[in-house]
Amino acid sequence: MKAAPVYNIAIADNQPVVVQGLLSIFNTDKKCDVLGVATNSDELRSMIKNNGQINTLFLDLKLPTTNIYRLIKDLVVVHQNVKLIAFTNFTMPKLVQDVMEFGIHAYLSKTATVAEIRDAIIRVHNGEQFICSSVYHSSKTPRKAASKVLGEIDDDFVRFSELTEREMDVVILLSRGYTNKEMAEKLSLSKYTIETHRKNLMKKLNLKTSGQLIYFAAQQGLV
Repeated sequence: MKAAPVYNIAIADNQPVVVQGLLSIFNTDKKCDVLGVATNSDELRSMIKNNGQINTLFLDLKLPTTNIYRLIKDLVVVHQNVKLIAFTNFTMPKLVQDVMEFGIHAYLSKTATVAEIRDAIIRVHNGEQFICSSVYHSSKTPRKAASKVLGEIDDDFVRFSELTEREMDVVILLSRGYTNKEMAEKLSLSKYTIETHRKNLMKKLNLKTSGQLIYFAAQQGLV
């Protein structure tokens, strides 16, 4: 009788080549079973909600129209039994630190070896956190060089990843029409603190008006 798979895996990535590569790895491992593939956050949420057997998720951090921080928070809170493994081209130290703090269990670059991918699965299910060696190597790339490779579209994601959690809260509330006073009350902060957060996030995102900020937030899947 065939033993049941230990690791029931879901893949969230909109790059067919990456998905096929992961499938080829897992299909040759008797301990792994791929239960589904999603190309965006809506498909992912639906898939995990409807399949309680999933216990491992390989997650690209650049899904279309998705705020990855909010998605990770949702997954961590609602699906605590699912081990989250970031599988991405983005290896900026600030981003790695942030998503690990948000609840990601392992961080792999897409240059990870098959051994590292398998090792990450075993480690997270043993209660460990894991960052593969290729992430450390890639993180040494100067920011200018990294941005040039990523291109203008992905640079929006890089800039967004540099916001603090509180600055993201301000972006969300501002996009939903809250005034500074209302945001201060909602977040239990002073109006002066809210104004400071607004100035800081506008500077980080290189935006000049609230309209530009709302559009940017929409592009990142926040509203």
